[in-house]
Amino acid sequence: MELVRSAVILAHPVAALCLIWAFYRQRAWRKESPSLSGAERKSAVEHHESMGDRIAMATLAIVVLAFASNAVRGVIDHDDPTRLLIPGHFHGWSGIIGVSLMFFLWRLGRKTKEAKDSGDSFSRTKELHGKLSDIMGILLGIHAFLGFLYLLTIF
Repeated sequence: MELVRSAVILAHPVAALCLIWAFYRQRAWRKESPSLSGAERKSAVEHHESMGDRIAMATLAIVVLAFASNAVRGVIDHDDPTRLLIPGHFHGWSGIIGVSLMFFLWRLGRKTKEAKDSGDSFSRTKELHGKLSDIMGILLGIHAFLGFLYLLTIF
């Protein structure tokens, strides 16, 4: 049973590490974009947009996985699936806040694309999208570190 418990506990952090890697790769766009032009830039923009959509959906999946993991751990540890569903630590609450910020970031990206496609000015939303991405990068690092500390308390 200890192996099952460990797998359940580690499912969220392992999946989250993959998502963190994808998020930081996505952020590399800010450094790469100025050097691209023509068809190469168009292809890179399309890739950036599609990856943004995937990362937003994967973020939701990671949160669902976290809650599912806590429900299963609640059954294993306390015979109660609801026992660990309400976050009792800053990592859990910051994750919920982070999901909100991630969807705001995603929405800013979509608004930038929509404005660009319609011929409207999009520099303000593009700049805000980039700055929020920078802030999210910092907050994501803090959130991951808090998650590591939390892992140490439950193992």
